[in-house]
Amino acid sequence: MWTRQIIFLSLVALTIGLILWRHGRRFYKKWKKSEAMVVRNKYIPNDLRLFESIDPVADETGTFYAVIEFKTDKGEIIIKQLDIGTNPPRSVGQRVSVIYNPSNPQEFVTFARTWFQFIPGLLMSLGLIGLLVSIVDLLGLISIIPD
Repeated sequence: MWTRQIIFLSLVALTIGLILWRHGRRFYKKWKKSEAMVVRNKYIPNDLRLFESIDPVADETGTFYAVIEFKTDKGEIIIKQLDIGTNPPRSVGQRVSVIYNPSNPQEFVTFARTWFQFIPGLLMSLGLIGLLVSIVDLLGLISIIPD
């Protein structure tokens, strides 16, 4: 019974990894690369905090959203707040690599290598390992998965 579930989850991981990898290859072919810089951080307090904070920098419950600026290959300057926040805030002046849509530069992706290479590679690797272990167990060469 466990073997079927492992095979199913492995196939799901392989499929999602392959889709993300192909999606990323399409991005790298059509979109342009640029380097952005963090110009400021926007602080958003947590609505579920227990006390009112005097100093937002010392408040560990809120989230800082970096506002980045980059220049397109046509010389257009794009300034936009990132959708993913952090705490502590990113350093002002920190460099961030971006890939952007040349027809709509407001549409961009930060940390493209993580989203389109590392995560798909990890998913495909885990899927392949799960499939190989399941197949070897089904063939009776080794007995790892309990019945």
